[in-house]
Amino acid sequence: MAYEIVMPQLSDSMEEGKLISWKIKEKQSVKKGDVIAEVESDKAIMEVQSFKDGIVEEIKVKEGESVPVGTVIAVIDTTSKETKTDVKTLPPKSKEKKKDETKQETFFDEIIKSSKENENKNLESSVKTAKADASPKAKAVAARYGVDIQELQKKGIIDIPAHEDDIKEYHLKKYFTQKALNLLKQYRLDPSIFSEDKKHDTEDILSYIKTHNIALAKKIEPFQKTLIKSVIEAAKKPSFHIYDYINASLLKNKKEYSLTVWLIVLFAKAIMKHKEFRSILKEDMIETYQNASISLAIAQGKYLYMPVLKNIDQLTPAQINDRLKDFEQKAKNRTFSLKEFEGSTFGISNLGMTGIYRFDAMINKNDSAIAAIGALDNEKISITLTIDHRVINGYQAAEFMQTLKELSLNPQTFKE
Repeated sequence: MAYEIVMPQLSDSMEEGKLISWKIKEKQSVKKGDVIAEVESDKAIMEVQSFKDGIVEEIKVKEGESVPVGTVIAVIDTTSKETKTDVKTLPPKSKEKKKDETKQETFFDEIIKSSKENENKNLESSVKTAKADASPKAKAVAARYGVDIQELQKKGIIDIPAHEDDIKEYHLKKYFTQKALNLLKQYRLDPSIFSEDKKHDTEDILSYIKTHNIALAKKIEPFQKTLIKSVIEAAKKPSFHIYDYINASLLKNKKEYSLTVWLIVLFAKAIMKHKEFRSILKEDMIETYQNASISLAIAQGKYLYMPVLKNIDQLTPAQINDRLKDFEQKAKNRTFSLKEFEGSTFGISNLGMTGIYRFDAMINKNDSAIAAIGALDNEKISITLTIDHRVINGYQAAEFMQTLKELSLNPQTFKE
C-alpha cells in the first residue's frame, strides 16, 4: 500500500514550503517516527517524520524546491515484502538413484537451464527496448533536430524515458556551455536570441544581459511570502502614532547588559501598569493577559523574525539577556519553533544601533501596539508608538507614554 507524505502546513499562514534536505534515499527502509526531511515553513525550519513503516518508493521533490502545502513530496510502500505459501509434505526420497533416473533429471535440468537462459535473454532484450523510449513530444523534437534518442540513451547521455526538455537541453549544449545555459535559465532568456554559428560562453550571455539591462527574477520564498502577507494585514489595522522621547541618562550608564535589555525592562514595567497594552482584539472579544509578553524584531540578513519574550515582567535582566542571546543564535541558524512566535500583545523594533533617530514600525500580527526605538541623541531616545485604535485610544496611549518617561527617570526601574 502506498503511503503519501505531503508538504505539511506548519502554521496557519503557511501556503508553501521549501524542501531543505532529505534524510532518506529511495529504496531505503524507514520506521514510524523516523525523521525523513527538513522543511522550511514561513517562519522556521522544521523536521518531517514518517508515521508508518515501509520502503521509500519515490522522492518527488528535490532539495531546494518549493511546493504548495499538500503536495506529495515522497511515497512510502507499506506493503510487506514477505509472502506465505502452502508447503506440502512429501515422502522422503531414496538417497540412491537409478542411472536412467539421473540421466533423465540431468536432461530435464538442461532443458530448464536453457529455457531460463532464453527467458533472461528475452527479458534483457525487452528491457533494452523499453529503455530506448521517449514521449511523443520528445520524439517530434528529436526528429526536428536530427537526434538519435536510442543511441544517446545507450550511451547514458539522456534520461530514460526521454522527455521534450531532455532533447532540447542536448541540442542547446552544442551552442552553449553549461554555465551559459544556467545563465539563460536564471534570466529567462530565449536561446534563439543567440546565433548558432558558435558555442556561446558566460561572457556572451553576461554581455547581452548588461547591454539590454535584463532583470534577474527570483521566485519569492515562503518566508518572504508570509512577510508580505503579514505587512499587508498590518497595514489594514486602523492605527495612529505618538512621537516622543524618553530620558536616557540612566539607561546609558547601565553597562552590565545591552541597551536593548534595559529598554525591554522599561517597557515591561510600563505595560504592567496599563492593561490595554496587555490586550488584543480577537474576533468580537478583547483578551487581556496577566503578564507582559513582548515580540522583538530580530533581523538576520533578508530574514526578519519576531520571537516573543513571554512573561517578561517576571524575568531578571540577566534572564532577559540570556533569552536575547538564544534568539540571536536561533536567528542565525533559522531554528525557531512556531510556538516562539506566539503569545505577545506588544512589540519592540530597535534600529537605534544603526544610527536611525526616528522611524515608524508596523504592528506585528495580533499585537495591539509596537514601539519603534531610535538612536541615543544627547541623552534622549526617540520613541514612536504605533497603536491599534480598535483596542487603545489616544488618551490611553498618551498615559502609557507618560508612564514610560517617568520610569526612565526612576533608578528603581533598572535595579537588578
